[in-house]
Order: sequence, then C-alpha cells, then structure tokens
Amino acid sequence: MKVFFGQIYGEAGVSFPFSHHMQAWLGAQLSELATPNTEFLNMYGADFALMVRISARTNCTENQIKGPTVFKKTKDVEYTLFLPYDAIVAADEGCRAAVRFLLNGIQQIFTLAHIDAADFESRMAFIEEQVCSDEAMLKKPWSVAFPKRGSSST
Repeated sequence: MKVFFGQIYGEAGVSFPFSHHMQAWLGAQLSELATPNTEFLNMYGADFALMVRISARTNCTENQIKGPTVFKKTKDVEYTLFLPYDAIVAADEGCRAAVRFLLNGIQQIFTLAHIDAADFESRMAFIEEQVCSDEAMLKKPWSVAFPKRGSSST
C-alpha cells in the first residue's frame, strides 16, 4: 500500500526542518510495511493510498490526529498529525523526540485507518536513527533550527 507524507504548518514560527527527502524515504519505508485490512478495503478499495500530513501545535503535550478526509478523485485517505511542538523543542534530543512522536502518531493513524503493519515496531529504531543521523533528512541541522541557550547541541 502506498503511504505518502507531506507537511503543513498553520501556526507562525511553528515547524520542523524535515526535508522532502525524509518525507519520500519515510513513505517508501512505510509503504513496504503497510497492508490495508478488510475493513479499509471495504470502506475505500484496494487502489486507495494513505496521506499523512505532518504538522505541529503549541500548547499541547501529546499528538493530535485529525481525519480522515477522503479524496475519491485522487483515491487517497488523508490524516493530519499534529506533533506537540513545545514538548519536542524542549527535549534534550529534539530530533529523536520528534521522530518518536511522529512514529507513534503513524501507528495511531494506521489503527484508525484499518491498516496493518506487522513489522512497524521492529523498524522504529532504524527509522529514528536514519532520520536523525542522515543530514539529507533535515533541511538544516536540528541544532541550528532549535539552538539551546547556554549549551552546545549535538
């Protein structure tokens, strides 16, 4: 099943530096794992894809998920995943925190959308490591995007 990612941020100054390379790479990784179950197939059909829009909100401590929005013309089911901006930016390892929130949100979306991904949990550490260690995954280094006052960032 095809899984796609995009980013859309509605609050001024609230965004994460994930690159389009990360979005494409993550989509390919999860497309290998995702299998629509019978309920998804009955609701939408075998030719529908999943689109996850990554966003962020301030003043929240947990992921928030909106959706689904169904686009019959383009044959996709879309969810928006709002990551908790303040909690991520305050974390010592912000990139890793962001990826963990992102992956947990994707797991929740798979459940809501009736998509099975048997090996998802076993691949989470690999995904986190790739996103946070491959400089192509970010438009700019996390430490530049979110400098910590009074300390050096890694």
